[in-house]
Order: sequence, then C-alpha cells, then structure tokens
Amino acid sequence: MSTELVRPTTPHLPHRLQGPRPGLRSPRSWAEALYAVIDLAPAIAFFVAIVTLLAVGTSLAIIYVGVPILAMGLLVARLGGLVQRSLGLALLDLPTASPGWAGPRRSGPISALAAILRDPGNWRAVAYFVIKIVLAPVTFAVAVGLYAGGLGALSYSLWRPFLAEQAASDGSLHRGAQWWPGFFVDSWASMALLALIGLGVLWCAPRVVAFLTTIDRILIVSLLSADASTP
Repeated sequence: MSTELVRPTTPHLPHRLQGPRPGLRSPRSWAEALYAVIDLAPAIAFFVAIVTLLAVGTSLAIIYVGVPILAMGLLVARLGGLVQRSLGLALLDLPTASPGWAGPRRSGPISALAAILRDPGNWRAVAYFVIKIVLAPVTFAVAVGLYAGGLGALSYSLWRPFLAEQAASDGSLHRGAQWWPGFFVDSWASMALLALIGLGVLWCAPRVVAFLTTIDRILIVSLLSADASTP
C-alpha cells in the first residue's frame, strides 16, 4: 500500500490570526477571556495523559508491550489537537483544516501501529501540548488576575463598607485596604485613584490576553492543522 500521507479532502482554510481591535466592548475580547479560563483544564488533562502513556509505552517498548501504549498516547495527542482546534474555532474565530493521516504500508495491525508511530501530525500534537502546559497556566493566571484585579479596583467603593475595621499606629480606626503602614484606602481621593488604576488595568487586560491567545493561535496553526504548503 502507499506510504504517502492521506490528505484531507477539504480545502485548506484561511487562518485568521488577526481580528478586530481588542477592547472591553469587543465580543472577541470576552471570547478570548473565556478561552483563557476554560482552556486550562483540557491542556492539563491531555498533557498528563499523553506524557503518562508515552513514558509507560517507552519503558515497555523493549518487550513490545509498550508499542500499543505508545500508539495510544499519540492518538490521545491527536484527539487533544481536535479539541483545541474546536475551541479555537468556537472562541478564537480560528478555522483550521484537519491534518492528514499517514497511511499503513500494508494491511495488518502491525503496519497500522507503525503508521501511527511515524505520523508527523501525531508528534506535532505532542509538541503542542508540551508547550501548552506552560502557556495555558500563564494565560489563565494573567487573564483572571487582570480582569479580577481591574474590576475589584474599579468597584472598590461598593464593597469597601463590608471590610473589617483596622487600627492604625496612631490608634485611629479605618475601614479599607492598607497599601502601606499608616495609609488606608478609605478617602474619596484614594478610592478615586484606585478606580483609575482599575480602569487602566481593565484597558490593558484584553490587549494582554489577545497577545497570549495570538501565540496560541500560531501554535494551533503550526502544530495542529494541515500544513499550509499542502495543496
């Protein structure tokens, strides 16, 4: 049988790495923020599953028992790639074509296993999740930190009355966050300053998240989709 890769029958789709200008009024920005939050769970789950299967399969490959486990790890990586491309389409407006499969050289289960093991699309998916296990937590932490911090600072005057009173060094009581010894955010001037800081953080949030998700877009296009040079 032919050893060439089986190419997808659908045409290669354009990759929309750019989009509308990010901002709090942009639906794209909120979709990217949602992506940053929910993407952490599949990134960790697939990385753990892939690394576990590949490690066990490699250690047992000398007695051939590990070869099917290695193949299973690669198939899990390919499945994870499908999940990531689906998330990219739904939340990042990133349509991509599925990579082709390597065809077996001859009939039989051994040849099928060999095709899975030599399929470059499977190994690119593994490489994606190796990078993703670093990128996903950073994107999650930055998105949650900026949006939550900005909203918290902007709405500080609304929830400040529910804070417990604290005693300053001079014995006076204050109900507010303490920035440094003797300074409490409990005056209108300090609260207005904090609100301005919150607005600045919220202005930066969608732009920083857009930068991080653009890195993910590039990785999805480069590692999880069909080769752009493929006709």
